[in-house]
Amino acid sequence: MNPEDSQTYFAKMFQGFQGRWQYTIPFTPETHQPAFIGGFYLALGQVARLFGLSLVQVWHLARIVAGLFLFLATFGFVATFLQRPRWRWTAYMLAVIGSGLGWLLLVLNRAQWLGDFLVDFRMPESHLFFTALTYPHVAAGTGLLLVVFWLILKTLAAPQRAWRYALVAGLANLALGIVYPFLIYLVAATAGLYWLYLAFRRRRLLWREAGLVAIIFAIPLPLYLLYAYTYQVNDVFRAWAEQAATLSPPWPHYLIAYGLLLLPAVLPLLRRGWRAEISDSLIFLWLWVAAAAILLYGPFGQQRRFVQGLQVPLAILATVGLKIVVIPWLSATGPFRRLVSRPRYSTGGLVSLFLFAFVAFSAISSLYLLADVLATTALVQPYPFFRTEEEAVAVDWLRANADPSGVVLATYGTGNYVAAHAGSPVVIGHWAETVDWASRLNDSNAFYESSTSDAWRQEFLSANDVRYVWHGPLERAFGGYDPGASSFLRPVYDGPETQIYAIQP
Repeated sequence: MNPEDSQTYFAKMFQGFQGRWQYTIPFTPETHQPAFIGGFYLALGQVARLFGLSLVQVWHLARIVAGLFLFLATFGFVATFLQRPRWRWTAYMLAVIGSGLGWLLLVLNRAQWLGDFLVDFRMPESHLFFTALTYPHVAAGTGLLLVVFWLILKTLAAPQRAWRYALVAGLANLALGIVYPFLIYLVAATAGLYWLYLAFRRRRLLWREAGLVAIIFAIPLPLYLLYAYTYQVNDVFRAWAEQAATLSPPWPHYLIAYGLLLLPAVLPLLRRGWRAEISDSLIFLWLWVAAAAILLYGPFGQQRRFVQGLQVPLAILATVGLKIVVIPWLSATGPFRRLVSRPRYSTGGLVSLFLFAFVAFSAISSLYLLADVLATTALVQPYPFFRTEEEAVAVDWLRANADPSGVVLATYGTGNYVAAHAGSPVVIGHWAETVDWASRLNDSNAFYESSTSDAWRQEFLSANDVRYVWHGPLERAFGGYDPGASSFLRPVYDGPETQIYAIQP
């Protein structure tokens, strides 16, 4: 999914492969200072350069490693709260393959519901299985988020080694700031709420704990000050940040995505004397859920990012609800007791069957995603998820022969690919990283329409400092314009369906 954003990650890897540790946005023609943004993918490019691997190979290796890290971190996090294997594995499987009820609306032909697409199939950060199928930084960021939260719990619960845990948590927070910077808000909100809760429980201000939490955020502070400075003084990066809004869908979408886990999760809270059964660590999970719910509709452009990893606390809380409410109730029902009385049935076996069925039911959307990915890659292979060989050859030629700083004009779909794999700046290439994206989209399409005058074209090329014009199948689709007929363009590359022209001095 989402080839547009994927190409921005390849662009960062490409620059890392060239030995850079600062990113220059190639999806816009404006000249600007590079900055340490996207450090995770710059590092992956450095790895490819060091070991002589292709960027595609490193991309998939990173997905595998990040996915394994995510699954191991999830299991370790779950094991902190649940000791018995049955409940530990139930929570783990709910976390790693569980999903929402989006498949039900899909079956009912309601994929576009309340004006938005279903969370289960649109937001990779919503469920861990979806996360592992897509981007390595999302998987690695979620794993680091779990590590940071585990260390915060250890910091506030271990009086002997609290300072050590705080220092390690600060380093993990620093790594999270490189991989997935937005999540610092979620960490800060959850840690702050938990500190307030502990202070309320103990009826006093916890200055020592406040100092420990401060250490956790002081270590990554210089990195975030660098980010803030970059977005303040660099006009191009600031324009990117302003355009890169990922707002939350209407709140009922989240009920569809997480309602299956929320229902058993809240049941223990409805019982009399629930506080005796719910530990402080479980309260931490509820505060994580509360912090995410607030941030999802807070004054941020990246609202939906804060759903990251939410499947994990909900899976643990749902398992606790199954353990102390649902299973005892189910075991006391008449049908259950009649089944247990039969020779080949047992309480343990029926409980295991119920838990298996619950996990399997929660995984239907994940199974749909997997089937869709397999069918898309093996049978359909649609453009632009798959690029033509000729297009790849033309990009290779551009990377090898063109001026690296020469701006390329192409339509949006082509520019997105050219900027990432040739490294050349383009007039338009990404909905967020291209400055004044909407206006440039209209103008770049108009350039290829046959009714546009050459005088306008020359003015447009000059205004954007264009050096090369790309003409391929996507560009022909906008009209019958033939660049070879324009005196201000000369051909420098001629393929069966793709031509590249240089601006005639």
